[in-house]
Amino acid sequence: MISTTSSTADAGERADFEGLFGSETPRLWTRPLRELTPETSLGFEVIEFALLFLGIDLYPWQKWLLIHALELNPDGTFRFRRVIVLVARQNGKSLLAAVLAAWWLFVDSDRFEERLPPFRFKVLGTAQNLDTAQDVWNLTGRWCDKENEEGCVPALARAVAKIQRKNGQPGIYLRNGAHYEVRAASRKGGRGKTAARVLMDEMREQQTWDAWDSVAQTTKAIFNSQLWGISNAGDVRSVVLRKMRENLIADIEAWLARGIDELEAYANGELQAPTSALFEWSAPDGCALDDVDAILQANPSIGHGEITIEQCLQDARDMLEASYRTEVLCQWVTSAVNSFISPKDWRLRHTPIPEVSIRRGARTVWAVDTAADRSMSWVGAAVRTDSGRPFATVRHRRAGMMWVPDYLEQLAIDSGCWEVAVQAKGCPAVEFIDELEKRGFTVHKLDGGQFAIATGRMRDRVRDGQLVVIEQPDVDLAVEGGVVTHYAENLAWSRTRSQPVDIAGLVAMTEALYALEVLVPPDPESPPAPPPVAETVRRDDVVPDEMNIARVAF
Repeated sequence: MISTTSSTADAGERADFEGLFGSETPRLWTRPLRELTPETSLGFEVIEFALLFLGIDLYPWQKWLLIHALELNPDGTFRFRRVIVLVARQNGKSLLAAVLAAWWLFVDSDRFEERLPPFRFKVLGTAQNLDTAQDVWNLTGRWCDKENEEGCVPALARAVAKIQRKNGQPGIYLRNGAHYEVRAASRKGGRGKTAARVLMDEMREQQTWDAWDSVAQTTKAIFNSQLWGISNAGDVRSVVLRKMRENLIADIEAWLARGIDELEAYANGELQAPTSALFEWSAPDGCALDDVDAILQANPSIGHGEITIEQCLQDARDMLEASYRTEVLCQWVTSAVNSFISPKDWRLRHTPIPEVSIRRGARTVWAVDTAADRSMSWVGAAVRTDSGRPFATVRHRRAGMMWVPDYLEQLAIDSGCWEVAVQAKGCPAVEFIDELEKRGFTVHKLDGGQFAIATGRMRDRVRDGQLVVIEQPDVDLAVEGGVVTHYAENLAWSRTRSQPVDIAGLVAMTEALYALEVLVPPDPESPPAPPPVAETVRRDDVVPDEMNIARVAF
């Protein structure tokens, strides 16, 4: 991992980025069924079309995507009926879509004349609004518009019967009957239409299922149809893209788990291969904002186009973290939430680890919390630094719950600190209370009122600059996406409302801080009294010569 810091500015450090290129291969992707060659993928044909007719040498990642997304079945039809592409903004999505639309229209429209005659071959472009959908259409249109002297390709223009730009329904109509229209992605945008190819731009903006249910159905009754959804990462409101992505990731994980056995099962006709694909260029979850490897993974055009690593690092300093992660790192965060704790204030509390000084043996309070779906448990800690300010952190996290008691017990043995804070009702972590008490912990059981007060106290400490924290990407993300709910007259962390962000680590830190500052530690146990001094007992009624141990009465 290559990482820099926010102070990266001098020429020497910038030179380190020379020769670095964005990742050609996506981080998440659906595997092919066989080796991809010009005989098994039409992607090679699109690449050649772009170069020879349009004069465009596509970027390596765009070529890779076309080759994999346009994989063929043995009968020459597309393997994938639906293709979802996620990549950070400004990496060339629109140009790629325009090239693909032009190839569909001018080359692919008469491939299967008997099953799909050209007059039935419609390319439908959609987006959250008509202007966005028309952006890609305009790029395609300039290549075939004979009135466009600079960008027109004569061979394409001769195939065009009409280009319509008025009346709110832009369209390119070819002499063979194939056509390319654009519509806004709405409940009525595609209803009543049939389309052989669909381009759905900015899928992240679809906040209801209306547009998807309308447009996606247009391809079902068409032979060898294909739908492409192109976007950067979404947020909690991106219901369609989120659901599609979750399903496709599950398919990818299942495929990788079976490995070569699945390819053999497919070849033998024993298994139906997935007909939808995901290709996602994104940074790994929880990465640092200035992780150069992560930036290269989410921005495959770096080194080939105008985007540079320096620009991305500057964005990391200038943008809100949630926006940066979504737009530049193509990560899913709740960028639309009103964070309870200011992310900016939180980042100001970041302290380099070498500067955090803690006296050996200082009172430490642990805390444990578990995600709402029980998938991950977190152990937090709070202790005072030598300066007297509280320091809160996440000590450890791991999948599941069963590991927590043993881990905490070992922490207590090593540190001599046996206090732990746990919310006492309404959350999965309640299950830890009895077991931890059996193991000798002093368990601070926080009721609802205390939990709400602890939530507010955490924000107060951050806002007033009294809390010391270190940079922990998972916790920083939780601060960005942490949502609260009302409890009586106060506000308390809400694990469910904060999803898909897991805030359990932040909750554990909140509980530990409250217990450290407010709750009284148990009195130290007094050592047991020493036994009385032994006394020598003498008997005067027995003559030593007459002593018999068997008859002596004690």
